Amino acid sequence: MKKMLVLLVCLIMLAGCHNETKQMDEEKYNVYLTNYQSILDSEEKKSSSPNFDIQLVRNDLVDKYRYDLIIDNPKIALYNVKVLMIVDNTTRTIETDRMMPSLGMLENREYNLIPYQVDLSKNCYAGLNLSVLDYEPNIHVSVMVSYTNRDKNKNYREFFRLTWTDEASSSN
Repeated sequence: MKKMLVLLVCLIMLAGCHNETKQMDEEKYNVYLTNYQSILDSEEKKSSSPNFDIQLVRNDLVDKYRYDLIIDNPKIALYNVKVLMIVDNTTRTIETDRMMPSLGMLENREYNLIPYQVDLSKNCYAGLNLSVLDYEPNIHVSVMVSYTNRDKNKNYREFFRLTWTDEASSSN
């Protein structure tokens, strides 16, 4: 009887942990969806930033293309960086059947970009890279980069629209 009671308590604790994890995952997914909608709603999208370099690069694969979004060369200290890159569609709706590349939103990890500093033990990177595979040789992506100051009392968000075309790679 005592063993059954211990087993029952363990099962209840495991179920509670699972529900807490599921709730946390739902919260992160909701943040992802909110940021996705913010990108769609943003009217002011830039092609560059005074605070860091951002570029879109295409790598040709056998039957598709890999597009890499590279954020590096920070001009100011960027803490708790979060990035979401979406492939632009004509419907301006959230694609729920295809997860878009993100960084710092769904995982339990912090990303920092600080000029001239790289220290992986402090989550301080030289640059960040997000990739997406697509069958189209020309692509438009919209990007949101959010970050805080060192004290984490000011939040910043920048929106971008970057384009790759066969004629010439460009940022529009």
